[in-house]
Amino acid sequence: MGKRNRNGQAKQDKRAGKVEKLTAKAALARAKSQKRKWLFAILVAGIILYLLISKGGLSGIGGLLERFRAVVPGP
Repeated sequence: MGKRNRNGQAKQDKRAGKVEKLTAKAALARAKSQKRKWLFAILVAGIILYLLISKGGLSGIGGLLERFRAVVPGP
């Protein structure tokens, strides 16, 4: 009877270990997706800002756009 208890406990420990590993993998995937989401947002904002500055959009702003053009090299 003692052997059955040990085997049953070993199975429960193994199952619990698998659940913990799966939970850790899910948390890691969530963290990576959050990081990529913000990286993508920053990248898109940078591309839009570059296109607006280089193509001369937002001309109603006035001197502010010209100051940005002096700093950022464009075509």
